[in-house]
Amino acid sequence: MHDKQYYVESEIGTLRKLIIHSPDGGIGKIIPSTFSDNLYDDIVYLKSMQKEYNHYVKLLLYFLDPEKIKYIREYQASADEKSKPYCFIPGKKEYFNSDKVLEVQHILEQILKDEKVKLRLISAICSYEESSHKTQQQLEAITDTALLAKILISGILPKTASGLQEDQYIFPPIPNFIFTRDIGIMIKDYILLSRMATNARKRESLITKFLALYFLFKEDAGKVIEVIEDSDFFLYEEVERKARIISIEGGDIMMVHPTHLIVGCSERTSSNAVNEIIHTIFSIKDLGIEKISVVKIAKNRAQMHIDTIFTQVKRNVWVLYGRYSENIIAAENKVKQTYLRQLMHHPDLIAIEEPEVLQFYKPAEENYQPDKDYSFKKLSGIEELLKQVSIENYNCSSKDVKIIYSGGNEFPHDDREQWTDSCNVVALKEGVVIGYDRNDFTANSFRKEGFEVITTSALFEKFEKGLDPQSIKDTLILLPSAELSRARGGSHCMSMPLLRDILV
Repeated sequence: MHDKQYYVESEIGTLRKLIIHSPDGGIGKIIPSTFSDNLYDDIVYLKSMQKEYNHYVKLLLYFLDPEKIKYIREYQASADEKSKPYCFIPGKKEYFNSDKVLEVQHILEQILKDEKVKLRLISAICSYEESSHKTQQQLEAITDTALLAKILISGILPKTASGLQEDQYIFPPIPNFIFTRDIGIMIKDYILLSRMATNARKRESLITKFLALYFLFKEDAGKVIEVIEDSDFFLYEEVERKARIISIEGGDIMMVHPTHLIVGCSERTSSNAVNEIIHTIFSIKDLGIEKISVVKIAKNRAQMHIDTIFTQVKRNVWVLYGRYSENIIAAENKVKQTYLRQLMHHPDLIAIEEPEVLQFYKPAEENYQPDKDYSFKKLSGIEELLKQVSIENYNCSSKDVKIIYSGGNEFPHDDREQWTDSCNVVALKEGVVIGYDRNDFTANSFRKEGFEVITTSALFEKFEKGLDPQSIKDTLILLPSAELSRARGGSHCMSMPLLRDILV
């Protein structure tokens, strides 16, 4: 433990505080013709999604703030089946109001109580969304900050606030806000703000910047890291600007050790952003980051961030999509090349596209020049990187390092379950992670490595009978996920850790 309010130096230290956002009404406004604009692949049944998300919220409260469980328990006991909540959201009687499981909408409500901040944020959002002056005035006139927070997120101005006969749609929905991992990332006691790659998520970035500056780090804005384009960016032609653009999403940033940061270069985090992150992080002396590993992956929708490919479970255990393992790639390419030599004499036609892993090292302080290149080395691939973290950073024996593969590394289960976030797990504590119940073959792989696998419903029953959540070890906890998985993100995506214990 430590006395800092916000601090993260690993992926697996016991989780003490995080930011989440429950599925809001914006998700229920998506139609098939706007799938690509909103980064969705299907229509989600919102009520079922919210009920599934309730399991996630309850699980977090049991581990992080068990005193708050009574609010949910008491409300559900008194409500009949029809009136039970679809989702535990701010403004509802059953809202838990935890200072450990923080809800985006509730934090936004708090900062809007400051009139100057309120007017500044409304102006910023209306400018970005190109709203009319009338709409801006309507929003500024709203004194109920809880209602205003809901409007700024959902984009729906209710008739009770507008004085009209029906609700108004004033902003597009931001249905990906449930994936709070992407809005920012804690790097020790600093926060690196994201710059979303797509228009569908840019309002999230704007709101998050205000949350960071006026709530999380209100007393110390120097802890807020922003990486932006060079000052002459706008002078370049369109093609050149695209090459220089900076986009950063938190699913591509992993603080895996006090001295080691992993950064993904992907569909959502640009190569120029990676360069600037390296320079920026190494220039902050008190961060103590000595090595930054860059994982470059293909720009695929199915693997939009590196946390859709791998996440950490324990010091010596990782879950990985096997098709990004250099060992499996080499074996498969060898088989395919042998086959092609025999039939086509073109062995390079269907070689699997391999990720690239480069490690950059911070120079000694006396040699530090932020505008110069850093020394680096190239690794053979992602699996070598994961094993290196376990061995070099956590002093694990090489023979004890375990890689659990998506779908048991069996086709087609590996592809199917990676798509439904089998590799996207978040650690509540070392060895205790949250996954989706639909990924059966991955769950079986966890069992084979000695993990207990249990659903949230079964676990809640044990908690009600007196089981201490902190006594649980080496367990994969499965969330109901028929609708949650349609949104294209797992438990790792749905969490922005603010505080984790230091591993000892």
